Amino acid sequence: MAARRRSARMTEVVPDEPAERIARVRNRGMWVIADQAVSSLANAGLTFVIARVVSGEEFGAFALAFSVYSFVIATAQGPCGQVLVIRFAGAARATQMRAAAAAGGVAVAAGAVAGLLTIAAGALVYPSLRGVLIAVGVLLPALVLQDMWRTAFVAQGIPRDAFVNDLLWTVLQAVAVTVLLVAGADRAVPFVLAWAGAALVAALVGARQNGRQPTFGTAARWLGDHRDVSLPSTLNALVILGAVQLAFVLIAALGGVDAVGALRAAQTLLGPLNIVGFAVASFVIPELVRRSPPRPQLIRVGIAVSVVLVVVDALWGTVLLLLPDAAGEALLGETWASARDTLPAMIAFTCLTGASVGATAVMRALNRVSYSVWVNAVLGPLILILSTIGAQTAGAPGAALGFVVAGASVLPLCWFLFARAVALGRKESAADPDDRAPGAHTPKETV
Repeated sequence: MAARRRSARMTEVVPDEPAERIARVRNRGMWVIADQAVSSLANAGLTFVIARVVSGEEFGAFALAFSVYSFVIATAQGPCGQVLVIRFAGAARATQMRAAAAAGGVAVAAGAVAGLLTIAAGALVYPSLRGVLIAVGVLLPALVLQDMWRTAFVAQGIPRDAFVNDLLWTVLQAVAVTVLLVAGADRAVPFVLAWAGAALVAALVGARQNGRQPTFGTAARWLGDHRDVSLPSTLNALVILGAVQLAFVLIAALGGVDAVGALRAAQTLLGPLNIVGFAVASFVIPELVRRSPPRPQLIRVGIAVSVVLVVVDALWGTVLLLLPDAAGEALLGETWASARDTLPAMIAFTCLTGASVGATAVMRALNRVSYSVWVNAVLGPLILILSTIGAQTAGAPGAALGFVVAGASVLPLCWFLFARAVALGRKESAADPDDRAPGAHTPKETV
């Protein structure tokens, strides 16, 4: 009888394996969202503070430096973070640590090359830009390495470490910025050094969290072994970033600088949706790589992710459309009136983007990165052409409508390629790790 009671108590206390697995997945998802929220809010807070205390010219210099950082991070994700997510998320822990160390060496090298180019550019521009560009150029290796660690920890299934690292960066930069504010700093360079210097400390701590320091001797081999993932991923970033940035330049030329300001303001209001979308994709891709689920489950995941994001996007968009003018003006000032006119179309474009996230996430998890390149190779030129035509005919609202038509045009192609990727299965490579973490499923197909 006592034995039966002990057995019953053990049955009550110890959850079944599926329940434990669901709890672990849920916890990882929450940590990914928390990490993305901390990172995005820290950047937004820093931008807001600098905008309040420096001149317009100084803020423009900071904005340029931050644009350089964003571009370098996006392009460096291909050979560093994306390889870790797509190729090593299902590997054993020791293999993941070695891979992260190798990717760390590539990240530092990429940051150093970009930093030297930025410093060289800084030496050639106006004095008002020179100091900021040189400051960010010197610290770009640390900035790229810190971003690589956060991606590595998510790929390893320990997003809590990514959250801790980003939180450390945020706290350090908050302390440094507070000191600068108390000291009465009114130039952009000290704030850039505070922001990037805090990233340097976080990057060093990230190496300790990983358990292995970045290795530099394997960078060339890493790039050669994983070019099938890194090259399409980098091309993806270059195509879409280049198209959007060039579109804004042309919109400014045809519709005026105010048109670009209205679109940027609308994007700011829709910023929380970017946090959600990026967090969901960052969570889903490594989870799919770890589990290698069968085709029916891949289809369900792809559809479910897109449906959830579209619903969230639509709900947030509805809130923005119902926002009273007084509240909008409190957030955006005089820009609210023009931003409000672009909101319906920009909300629709955000929903269309969300509708593609599930498909592209599954494609990436199946190592079909080239498929998303095909989508963006069509989307980029369409955005460029249609938004500029819209700006010329109807200003900012017309440009926003051009974004919508471009997004709607590529959605069928995106889901067609999704179906093809699922039918073919995961694309295997000789560079895939030999070991897989306990509990990971064997891929269903090898192509």
